[in-house]
Amino acid sequence: MNSYKFRRLALWLGVAALLAALLACATSTTATPTIPVSEPINTPTTAGGDNIPPTTVPTVPENTQTATPVPIVHTLIPGEPPASALSEITDRNSSTLASEHRANGGDSFTTNLYERSFNANTMDTYFQDLDIIRTRLSHDDQWVYVNISLVGQNPAGGLPEDYGIEVDLNVDGRGDVLLMASKPGPKWLTDGVRVWVDNNHDVGGTHPIQSDPPASTDGYETLIFDQGIGSDSDAAWARISPTDPNSVQVAFKRSLINDDEKFTWGAWAMNDSMLNPAWFDYNDHFTAADAGSPLVELTQFYPIKALAEVDNTCRWAVGFTPTGNEPGICPVPPTPTPVLPGTISGIVFDNGINGGLVFGPASMRISGANVRARSGGCGSPGSVVTTATTNASGFYSLTVPAGTYCVDVSPSPRPTDHETGPQSATVTNGGSVGDVNFGYYAYLGIR
Repeated sequence: MNSYKFRRLALWLGVAALLAALLACATSTTATPTIPVSEPINTPTTAGGDNIPPTTVPTVPENTQTATPVPIVHTLIPGEPPASALSEITDRNSSTLASEHRANGGDSFTTNLYERSFNANTMDTYFQDLDIIRTRLSHDDQWVYVNISLVGQNPAGGLPEDYGIEVDLNVDGRGDVLLMASKPGPKWLTDGVRVWVDNNHDVGGTHPIQSDPPASTDGYETLIFDQGIGSDSDAAWARISPTDPNSVQVAFKRSLINDDEKFTWGAWAMNDSMLNPAWFDYNDHFTAADAGSPLVELTQFYPIKALAEVDNTCRWAVGFTPTGNEPGICPVPPTPTPVLPGTISGIVFDNGINGGLVFGPASMRISGANVRARSGGCGSPGSVVTTATTNASGFYSLTVPAGTYCVDVSPSPRPTDHETGPQSATVTNGGSVGDVNFGYYAYLGIR
């Protein structure tokens, strides 16, 4: 090879080596940026094996070159709940029968009502920190407050479960907002507090409240508040009550429910393993056989199985008086019939000699006569209920509750041969019985 060709080859080899070095340097110093991805929460599977779409957590915007989270800034913290409650619900206390490994009633799987503060299958462990006994809701201009009272704290201390409420804004049985607080502490915090909504209005399946598995719905599919992350970092809070260590208090802004004045609500307490927003209503995602029952009288389902460590309440109204027909509403006591007084009235008269005992135009009216009403009929009268004195026209009126009475004049105002005896009178509620008259006359044997 001549010297010219050798120099050309060396030059090309040098250029190739330089290009290779530059490419290696670029590869080792240029990194592909990582984009944050929302993680699914508890991707659920129903008892029948159906996959439910995951609920996603809203992602905090981040600088793609760093992992430093954006700090949460709070500007408004709840105060103390108002002393008076707008709405209250009581719930069964299962501690009374817990030693017998059964609930004290209050469980109706077919209507999405649970009293299951026990472990599955054996029911030999009772969780008093899951047993709701009373709830109350109040609000001020800014906040809605809910106090959830439980039988007691966890034996290890505190209230380490999940507690919250479900709100039905249009009272159709399909919940609209679910707020749950996990492991609340002694002061107002957003830590552990999450809020979901049902944007596609399918909570409850085909028949809300009623059981109709298998479910083809995704329940509360949208997480709008995650421990301070959301459009309003102050939207929802929770704490253990400062005056009752057995009570959880949650507070949320009224704007979270669009300042709605009329809605129904109910409370929940459950183990973290059971909380799945996609499973509402729970009786659509389990069959009765899969869920089991805490009621020993339901022998075909007892004990509880897949649906355990859950307690909830029926729902009650805010801003209106329930009729009892609202889906999921607590039993509405019948409206008591108002007790209205009734009256018994008549005239006491004297028909003179041989005048008979029928009141007529010629009858002389007796004033100052004492008329009494005794309880029960005249066949066996009881004690005196009330008395009245006839006026100048011989008229009397007795005011009595509904019932049957024996009415007479005592003592007799005339020493005559004939007089009207005691008379029975039955008065309806608010009713009146008139013309209970009493007459007197002397009989001389001449007609």
